[in-house]
Amino acid sequence: MPERKIGGFAHLLQALAHAAAFPSQSLSWFDGRGRLQQTLSYAQLLDKARSYAAQLARRVEAVPSHADGMGPRLGIVATTGPDFLPAFCASQWLGGVPCPLPAPGPLQDFSRYTQALLNMCRAAGISLVMGPRPLLAQLQADAQWDVSTLSFEELAAETADGLSGSPPMPQAVAPQAIAYVQFSSGSTGQPKGVAISHAALMHNIDAILQAGMALTAQDRAFSWLPYYHDMGLVGFVLAPLCAQVSVDYLAPSAFARRPQLWPGLMAERGSTITYAPNFAWPMAARSAKLVDAHARLTGLRIAGVGGDYVDYAALQAFAEAFAPHGFVADAFKPSYGLAEATLAVTMSDKPFDSLPAYVHIDGRQRVRAVAADDASAKPLVDCGRPLPGWTLQVRDAAGQKLPPEVEGDIWLQGPALLSGYFSAGVLQPVPASQGLATGDRGFLAAGGSLYVTGRSKDLIVIHGRNVWPSDVEAAASQCAGIAQEDMQLLHARSPAMGQTALVLLLHEKALRQSPEPQALVLAAAAATAVAGGAVRACVVANGSIAYTSSGKKARAWTLARFEQGQIPILADSDAAPASGLSMLSPPSHQHH
Repeated sequence: MPERKIGGFAHLLQALAHAAAFPSQSLSWFDGRGRLQQTLSYAQLLDKARSYAAQLARRVEAVPSHADGMGPRLGIVATTGPDFLPAFCASQWLGGVPCPLPAPGPLQDFSRYTQALLNMCRAAGISLVMGPRPLLAQLQADAQWDVSTLSFEELAAETADGLSGSPPMPQAVAPQAIAYVQFSSGSTGQPKGVAISHAALMHNIDAILQAGMALTAQDRAFSWLPYYHDMGLVGFVLAPLCAQVSVDYLAPSAFARRPQLWPGLMAERGSTITYAPNFAWPMAARSAKLVDAHARLTGLRIAGVGGDYVDYAALQAFAEAFAPHGFVADAFKPSYGLAEATLAVTMSDKPFDSLPAYVHIDGRQRVRAVAADDASAKPLVDCGRPLPGWTLQVRDAAGQKLPPEVEGDIWLQGPALLSGYFSAGVLQPVPASQGLATGDRGFLAAGGSLYVTGRSKDLIVIHGRNVWPSDVEAAASQCAGIAQEDMQLLHARSPAMGQTALVLLLHEKALRQSPEPQALVLAAAAATAVAGGAVRACVVANGSIAYTSSGKKARAWTLARFEQGQIPILADSDAAPASGLSMLSPPSHQHH
């Protein structure tokens, strides 16, 4: 038997061939009640990928070739299950470019979902979409759907010639060839097709496994993250393959319905590594009482946090709830990354108690430390130093590099950057020499650690003062006992008056569940104190606050719908009848 290898592969198929030599390493899937549904060893995964390649080859021959010389772009609806990775590998096997596509959410409007998928197909020039047969049938029932489909069930069908019909595995892959297309989550705009090369993918995976996690042969991973999100795809599907690590999977919808399954199954399976966005930790904390009292999380050495702004209080809630289960808070590893950087840029290695910094950022964006109870204190979390290969700079609006402890725009340069963006089926290259403006803001500490303050497009300026929605939402959440995921701050224009006002939207169910009888008024008061300007808290129907496929607030989408009159207000924090509510609630005739 060959030795275990932690990274160091030239391409994914080489890693798959190596992993197949370790029969005890496997991938397992659990259902919505926490029951084991299926397990595949890496050897079985290799056979499945080879078989899928044989079936796919028959269809890809009929797919029109691209003038750019690139292989066919092949969409894969990334449902959590044993079909996605074999289809992904089979696509590469044939020289194609796999393009993971989001699965529909449980409450998602299907016509809107179909349109989103069509937009992605057109952006990347996707000529064939693979997925579960029932879902593909629903897509084909839409008159607008015009893309060829191939079901997982057809891929899995045994052919008369069996595995002999598959072409030989490619031994060499051009490092700069496109390995896959990752659609960014689109929290502030339209999703974009991010093209990642084989070289970029392998470089970032090696940095994560070796420098970021110091992975060992004893590690075992657990993930409920969607396969179509960069953290779920690279972090928990592709990277484990490159380290021959066993992974246990739960569908995102199963986690959303029963958050307690995540810690409960990690205890049962002896997981050592997991990752999740910020919002997931308090969700799990609120379900701690439903976890078996004997469940132990003592082996969990990496509890990574990424994908969105990191809130220390959210991590504290999980740490306190699961301390009786042996969870050690030092396992938390706040990280920073983005799809354009393949996945990870920084990963913290600091003890939990030293992660938070309480700072004041003045009008010239200079950062100074203040006491935690200072009225101007902004709590931030250390996201760590850059992983090997990355050059990270903070620049001003003119593009000039800023010194440490001055807030500005985060820029990035390194070998794991995207090759370009797909638009109208054409790859628009991004020159590596220029670096990448990430769209995020933050500052570097004197020691080189990154602190992220928010998305540039999310920033609201009130009377010359920067206001971050996440800060206001965190304060309102803490004061009113309402989960942060059920609220969103808007700087919205009133159609009636042509004025803008600060509005805090609150989901109706969250208000009803709050332990505070005056939750609406408390939320408005706390939000006003932090924003430095009057905030009106407004109750809206459940589901009014939109989220991206990766679980981030789709702030621009919600704002646009509010300003177009598509989010009716059910109640308002201003109790007076003549409160001017009509100023904030767009006229009903604007519904469309």
